[in-house]
Amino acid sequence: MGALRTNTYFCFDDSGHCVVIDPGMDGEGIYEKLKQKNLAPQYIFLTHGHFDHSQGVKLLAEKTGAKVCIHAEDAVMLENPAFNSANFYYRGDFSFYPRTRADILLSEGSLLSVGSMNFSVLHTPGHTPGSVCFRSEEMLFCGDTLFSYGYGRYDLWGGDRERLADSIRRLSEISKELKICPGHGNTASFSRIRPLLPQYLAELQNQ
Repeated sequence: MGALRTNTYFCFDDSGHCVVIDPGMDGEGIYEKLKQKNLAPQYIFLTHGHFDHSQGVKLLAEKTGAKVCIHAEDAVMLENPAFNSANFYYRGDFSFYPRTRADILLSEGSLLSVGSMNFSVLHTPGHTPGSVCFRSEEMLFCGDTLFSYGYGRYDLWGGDRERLADSIRRLSEISKELKICPGHGNTASFSRIRPLLPQYLAELQNQ
């Protein structure tokens, strides 16, 4: 969704319980897609606070009543676009930006149940201070921490190369087969990605 082609995910069960993960820049477009699928989200989960993942939050929350969930360290990004990298895209003009606030602040180990779906929170900082992955059964929604082709940048506000390396190392220790659902690009099996993680770690440690 949006000019930066951010992946937005709808997670829903047979009873119609629904979560939207990372509603990107086009809240109206996402809302229309939800209506087409007859889905009404109860929660909006954010893998991190960058504008291309969160700009649609305010509109979507107002139209659906969904509760907004983000890690405590990234909550400021919803309230103040000076911290969420919108300045790179909008050249410092924040007058229009849809500021909002979180309803639920996440932390490492937070457990979230929505209908028959269960999500656990892994705090994976580095791309941003409050970057998280949401794990649900065999799915790992990892935002911009890990892609099918690499890892997230760490040169924006709050980014940290060493913390990102620690997060990649932590993900490399997951032994179970998972489907990686990143914030940009294609999904991938973790069995394909895992052999690349030592290379990513070496790159991060030598920069």
